[in-house]
Amino acid sequence: MAGHLGADELIDLVLAPDGPLPPRAREHLDRCPRCRRELDELRAVVRAARAVATEDVLAPPPDRVWRAIAAELDLGAAHRGGPSDPHPADPRKKRRDEEPPPVGTTRDRPPGTGLPPRRRRTWPSRRALLPAAVCLAVGAATGSSVTWWQLDDDRPGVAAAPLSRLTSPGTPAVTGTAQVVGGPGTGREVRVSVSGLPKTDGYFEVWLMDRSHRKLIAVGTLGSDGGATLPLPEGVELSGYPVIDVSAQRYDGNPAHSGESVARGDLDG
Repeated sequence: MAGHLGADELIDLVLAPDGPLPPRAREHLDRCPRCRRELDELRAVVRAARAVATEDVLAPPPDRVWRAIAAELDLGAAHRGGPSDPHPADPRKKRRDEEPPPVGTTRDRPPGTGLPPRRRRTWPSRRALLPAAVCLAVGAATGSSVTWWQLDDDRPGVAAAPLSRLTSPGTPAVTGTAQVVGGPGTGREVRVSVSGLPKTDGYFEVWLMDRSHRKLIAVGTLGSDGGATLPLPEGVELSGYPVIDVSAQRYDGNPAHSGESVARGDLDG
């Protein structure tokens, strides 16, 4: 489909979902699964950045971070071990490397020129840069000094269930995903991301339901961007509540389900 949304438009939708957006872009997003999928991915990155706890901020980077930096800057192997490298570079060699060359000589210059050789660099694609751009924007907006390697930390003990697709009972343009993360003893959470939500003067509530849609457990509310990471109640068996539902609620003091579901799907967990 031609005329896909650009990176700046997608980022604006993630960081300022209620901001101005041309009607053409809104209409395209309602029709284009590809753009909705990219928008959901960016929202997940933003939620991950915002979910990093304070104790994660000062976590030291793993060695792979230093190796990647050294490789990008074309440093030698002696520089690739980070501050805790058991074999640091010889400081005497470093001083020799930093000394200016004798007059009339050049170092690492091609013959016949007085300029150092230019290094050819390759840059990642725009799509690969989008999550990094969103993380930087979130950090600037929230004042957080979150370290980026924490977002890529594959810690053991977190079991992710398959993603469930949410569809709207009444509005086909509303779509989304839900994912159960965590396992026994780790505290389970459900990550919900919904796009195309209708305008509302109230809020959107996430529920667990049984197959009859008569037994319900309120889990929490969606954020202004249509996403949220919500803790699941302990002791609740998802086999008895396999449906996830998103309802449009009013600020009327009534905690019950409004009866207006905007998205619903099976929750695999």
